[in-house]
Amino acid sequence: MENDLITVGIVRGVRGLKGQLRVESLSDYPDRFQRGQVLKLGGLERTILRVFDEPKGLILELEGIDTREEAEKFRGCELKSTPYQSAHLFPEGSYFHHEIIGMKVRDQNDDDLGMISEIIETGANDVYVVTNSLDKDILIPAISSVICEVRVDVNTMRVNLPPGLNTRI
Repeated sequence: MENDLITVGIVRGVRGLKGQLRVESLSDYPDRFQRGQVLKLGGLERTILRVFDEPKGLILELEGIDTREEAEKFRGCELKSTPYQSAHLFPEGSYFHHEIIGMKVRDQNDDDLGMISEIIETGANDVYVVTNSLDKDILIPAISSVICEVRVDVNTMRVNLPPGLNTRI
C-alpha cells in the first residue's frame, strides 16, 4: 500500500547515457541502497542493479531504466521503500515515528496517561508529547530508563515516570 511506504531518496538528475540516476539519499542507513534492494519509483518496483557513491550523491542503476531518456522522466521523483524491507538495518528497539504517534500510553501503575500526539526531535533524544482529555500535555523523554515497553502490535507503550516527570505541564 502506498501509504505504508517511506521516502528514502530523491532523483536529482541523471548521469551518462545508460539510465543512471543521481540520487540524494534521505535515509540515515546507507545500507538501504545496496545491489538487490527493491525500491518503488514511478509506481513500479525496481531492483537496484549497481550503486556508486560519489561526492554529488549516489548513482543508481535500476532495473528497467536503460537509457538517458527513460532516466530523465524520473528527475525530481521520490524513491520509496517499505519500512520493514530493510528492518535488519535498524537496531533492536528502534521504531518509526508513524508507529509511535497515536500510541496509547500507560504508566507503571497501569494508569492511562493519554495518547502520543507528537514527537519532538531534540539533539539528545526524542520527546513524546502525550495528550489526554483531562489535563495538559505530558512530555516524556524517549530514553530506556523511562520507556519500559513498546507494543506496536497492540498500539501501546508503558512508561516508568520518575519523580517530577509525572507533573503535567
